[in-house]
Amino acid sequence: MTYPTKKLDFNIKDKIINLSGACFWYWNTFYSFLESCGVTSSIYRAFGKEGGKYQVMRSILELLERQQRYDVIKEIARQFYNFWPSEEGIDKERVNRLLEDFRKAIGSSILDEEIDKKEVERKVQEYKKVAEEKAQLKQKLQIIKKSFLALQSSTDKQSRGFNLETLFFDLLGIEEFEVHRPYRMTGEQLDGHFKYEKFDYLVEIKWADPVSTQSDLSIFDGKIRSKGQSTRGIFFSVNGFDNNAVSKFSGNEPRIVLMDGQDFYVILEEMTTFYDLMKLKTDALARLGNIYAKYGT
Repeated sequence: MTYPTKKLDFNIKDKIINLSGACFWYWNTFYSFLESCGVTSSIYRAFGKEGGKYQVMRSILELLERQQRYDVIKEIARQFYNFWPSEEGIDKERVNRLLEDFRKAIGSSILDEEIDKKEVERKVQEYKKVAEEKAQLKQKLQIIKKSFLALQSSTDKQSRGFNLETLFFDLLGIEEFEVHRPYRMTGEQLDGHFKYEKFDYLVEIKWADPVSTQSDLSIFDGKIRSKGQSTRGIFFSVNGFDNNAVSKFSGNEPRIVLMDGQDFYVILEEMTTFYDLMKLKTDALARLGNIYAKYGT
């Protein structure tokens, strides 16, 4: 068949949407796939993350059809045609079944179809834009990383904590979280917070030597529990936490997730994103009552 020169057949579209939800565990992997197909970050970020990857792909396909961007639709289909599931966390047996069904439905002609020169040139420009956006993101992360490493040798403990707070919220800004930075005025401080999925997360940042204690978490937990059920907290302690503190606040309907300097550093090294680290930590919180899940474990 000739594909795609008009709106997607409903069955093909539905298969692409199902594959989008099944093939990717982490959002940054899904975003990388979209970028490799020519979908810019300005497009996919416009749809947020509500409804999951299924709904995001549905919205993207509808937009591309309205814009008659059949070259990008073709590339999405082509890459799924050649897709090989490898990411941890996905159901690979289910993914392989979906891929086999998709390949049978779409046929092999998509692999041989050519698009005109004008579309090729436009696609090249879009790829350049994606590359520039990724380079800018990398540059911003490197600036935060350099500042974070410099803080580790600082002897000014008070300003060190304030500066770390700034770097933390700078990182959230890069990843386009809805954030409210801390606001200080005489005799009062309004806590910084951000929104992740359906929760507001109060932020506590501490550069304790050597570690943050049960008393530190108790004060923060009390502050959180004075808020509504939709409020949780993230406690970022560079040097980690006392084991007794972790045990005390784990297990029984916890509302705090813990983050340390190692967590922060793996984000700055681009091993993961803050969003995906939050997914790991909140999944462990909900399923296991584990408030201190670590990347790579």
